[in-house]
Amino acid sequence: MPERFFAQFALPLIFAALLLPSPTQAKTATWYRVEMIVFSRPAGSAAEQWNPTPDLAYPDESRMLTRETITSESQKGASNGVRQATPLTIVPKSQQEFTGRAAAMRRSGAYRVLFHEAWTQQMVSEAATLPIVLDKSGDEGAWPELQGSIKLYVARYLYLETNLWLNTRGEYLQSSWRMPAPPLGPSSSIVLVEEQKSPREPPSANQPTAVAPQPTSLAIQTSGEITEQLEPIYPFRHAVRLNQTRRMRSGEVHYIDHPMLGIIVKITPLVDAKLETKVEAESP
Repeated sequence: MPERFFAQFALPLIFAALLLPSPTQAKTATWYRVEMIVFSRPAGSAAEQWNPTPDLAYPDESRMLTRETITSESQKGASNGVRQATPLTIVPKSQQEFTGRAAAMRRSGAYRVLFHEAWTQQMVSEAATLPIVLDKSGDEGAWPELQGSIKLYVARYLYLETNLWLNTRGEYLQSSWRMPAPPLGPSSSIVLVEEQKSPREPPSANQPTAVAPQPTSLAIQTSGEITEQLEPIYPFRHAVRLNQTRRMRSGEVHYIDHPMLGIIVKITPLVDAKLETKVEAESP
């Protein structure tokens, strides 16, 4: 009787336990290094008929990328009411894998690199994942060429969702019509603990920069007096959206095609114990 009980009940339980990953294995498998290039292809602007008024919006809750290591004491609520979690720390440029690829794209003249960063993040389920805003328009008060957010999560496979749009001069439009201005991004919710920050490096000639908003006069009457208020206007004419969901395998380079935008991305699992310890130390 004991042998029959062991064979019928105990052995299946033991085998099932052996198949389950240990806490260390599961923890290691959830941390990934992400590197992404987003680029534009101006030559493809006349090849399609684009939605004249695309649905452009930022998520209600989001995260941002930062080059600083942020502690929980350095956070504050966003002024525009959009809640943001602790941002993701960007990997130094010297550790980027796509540096040569991005340089070749710039030299070719056929592409314009709009975004190139690498960062580490923990992959969780879709419901528990916050999108990542790629642009800084909420802080700079200007519309850059590239706006929007991405979302990376795991559901047996890795998935990338894109909610990006390219602001264009509308060369492909048949008239002088322009679309309404898209929203600016959420403002950063981070305040650095250090009082002094190093000066920002000036952008290189090959690096995209935000287009400074041009002021326009707006007459406002208050208390019987008319005052003039300056507000920025949208310096572009149209926006083309890249909205896709793509299943991905870790450790492979993936390419997302689009007539005017393109994405090159690689998601690599972190297996180095020292690197994982560093990532955990930077997490709240």
